[in-house]
Amino acid sequence: MKIVSWNLKNIGDNKLNNPFSPIFNAFGLGNNVIDYITGLVMGNPCWNAVPNLSTNPADIFVVIELKTGGSQKGKAISGTCLPTLNNIKAKLNTLVEENYSNNQNPPYEYDYIVPQITGYHETVGILFNTKKLKVLSAQAFRNNTTQNWINPRTPYGAKFQVLNSTDSFQVVGIHAPPPKGADGVKYRPPINYCTILPTIELATMNNTFIMGDFNCNPASYYNKEQVGGQQVQVFPFTPGLATYITLIPNGTLSSVRTKPANSMQPPANYLSDAYDNIIYNTVLQNGQELVVDLIGKARNMNANNTLLAGTNLLALVNAYNIVSDHLPVVIEW
Repeated sequence: MKIVSWNLKNIGDNKLNNPFSPIFNAFGLGNNVIDYITGLVMGNPCWNAVPNLSTNPADIFVVIELKTGGSQKGKAISGTCLPTLNNIKAKLNTLVEENYSNNQNPPYEYDYIVPQITGYHETVGILFNTKKLKVLSAQAFRNNTTQNWINPRTPYGAKFQVLNSTDSFQVVGIHAPPPKGADGVKYRPPINYCTILPTIELATMNNTFIMGDFNCNPASYYNKEQVGGQQVQVFPFTPGLATYITLIPNGTLSSVRTKPANSMQPPANYLSDAYDNIIYNTVLQNGQELVVDLIGKARNMNANNTLLAGTNLLALVNAYNIVSDHLPVVIEW
């Protein structure tokens, strides 16, 4: 099983067709945003330089920051949302036909779940492989303690049955609020958001994967003053999500700079913060999980597959910012 989670920064139908510069096009990594996105999701061998990333297509693709009309949480999506999902689905299935042209019954066929609004003009998209998975349920989640939606963006997720098996699992996509304020308290908004996640229905179930843009990592904390003036450190996943783990090391950078910071060493010269993750509360056999460095490990597919970072770093960062400001996260088992 393979899951890709990717914050695609306000992705909509028009953005899918945004082209890259001729300089970047010459590298053979895609001509526009949808080419680039679906190449990663389908396991294109052009990304073979990324350690532990297989060429297997994803069975689930979770899109964070999917654009929609409306702002009332839990209500029907509108605007560009369904056209965006339809176009991604169509592109994935076209690539399946091309990659499995000699197979009358290829092991992949993609569909999507019609989502609900999770925040202001925002939702979570979930595409999945119908040859392997059946949707059992899908919903935007409330805080079960208060029955209120979670601000600013409530989680959205789905439960899947693995076909020809008794196995089932849940995926939940989130987009936490960004850090704000001085160093000692800057992570308070995303951490407080994470401490509410145990109140959603799926969080207490086994075999649950929570993924997306946490805007913090497991080692992030803020200082909270107790009665009497004592300071305590508050972390995002303990104690409420203490049963959840991740295979991604703390501090793994995933937020992309708008331009290279030439005074810094790689990958900090093109990445800035450790925000994206997949945490889970199940046992995985031979599990692999990674932030996929699509900048530092990009290769020129038209020139001996040589790594491009270095003299081409500016072109890579400029092109990537057309796609997103976050790297994708992949988990496979």
